Amino acid sequence: MTAAEPSETNTGRREVWRELLRDHFVSLDVDVERDGGTFDGAVRSDFLGHLRVSGVRSVDQDILRTTELLRRDGDRYLQLCMVRRGAARAAQDGREATLRPGDFVLYETERPFHWSVRSGTDSPHWDLAVFTWPRDTIRLSDSESALLTCRTLDGGSGITGVLSRMLTDLLVEKPAVSEGGAIRIADEIGDLVATIATEACGFGGTVDRHAGLQRQIDAYIAEHLDDPDLSPERIAQAHFVSTRQLQRMFAGRGQTASQVIRRQRLERCRRDLLTHRGGEATLTQICVRWGFTDLAVFSRAFREVYGTSPTAYRARARA
Repeated sequence: MTAAEPSETNTGRREVWRELLRDHFVSLDVDVERDGGTFDGAVRSDFLGHLRVSGVRSVDQDILRTTELLRRDGDRYLQLCMVRRGAARAAQDGREATLRPGDFVLYETERPFHWSVRSGTDSPHWDLAVFTWPRDTIRLSDSESALLTCRTLDGGSGITGVLSRMLTDLLVEKPAVSEGGAIRIADEIGDLVATIATEACGFGGTVDRHAGLQRQIDAYIAEHLDDPDLSPERIAQAHFVSTRQLQRMFAGRGQTASQVIRRQRLERCRRDLLTHRGGEATLTQICVRWGFTDLAVFSRAFREVYGTSPTAYRARARA
């Protein structure tokens, strides 16, 4: 995290609360249970590289990400939410997770979800910790992450308990690191969360035929990103499906095959800009390494996703 102090915003007005949540996260609908009672809520956010670390406190309510709200913003994040006080129930992808203090859950903002959050007997407020990564920085295929969403991860024991305590420390204790170090740590924590959640859920044996094909296609794309001729047609031929069938599969995930290829190429380039593998390679060498054939096209796409040019991103990481 940088030297700047985290921002905390408080409100006692229910009509402002929805806007406050949108400013820190994504567009959400809120249904406050306490009709006629006193309302208050607060959000405190800070950044560790591209990882947003937030503390949220308020009174009993339901929070929804609806299909209509998905159309209003194209924000694509993976979020981890941990209960610190009170209790919560989260629903996404046909599953429901019940959470006690210390427990956490993964969910994605590109699909609808529903949270019911309630205070405990010791306080009129609940407290949540929310960790938000841009989805394209997480090294999980879409089919893999869809299997991990809304599964209760125990914060009291085992490897998930270790992760829960580490994330609590990250929320409470602000580490003093360089901007380049913060970016790397954000990536490493994201990888650690993905690995631990995958192991804890043990989803490998539950993959059905359709999800299995999706995983094969995702793996094929990852293995052939360096090929500038990689295309939906090539992918379909390699997996004995029609191009139309392939596009339907990706449409069900809210994307096209071409978008997935471009996003993964950009993410590989971004990581090369940060790591020893990138070394002293030029931007042209890096973008060609991952299948881009035009530096200008790569630079524009990189800026669209990460908000800065590849040159400035590398300079910040090395500062």
